Amino acid sequence: MGDFIFILGILLFPCLMLYVFFSRLIELIQQKRADDMRKAYQARKAAVERQARQRL
Repeated sequence: MGDFIFILGILLFPCLMLYVFFSRLIELIQQKRADDMRKAYQARKAAVERQARQRL
């Protein structure tokens, strides 16, 4: 029984590490995407304001 638990632990450890790695990776990708979208929104907003000022 002890061997079974030991082998189960050895098999589960890499799976757990992969889960942690990929969850962090996905979190970083989502954060970068959100930052990029925020920058694009601000650039678009600045361009619209520039056009509005030019029309005046």
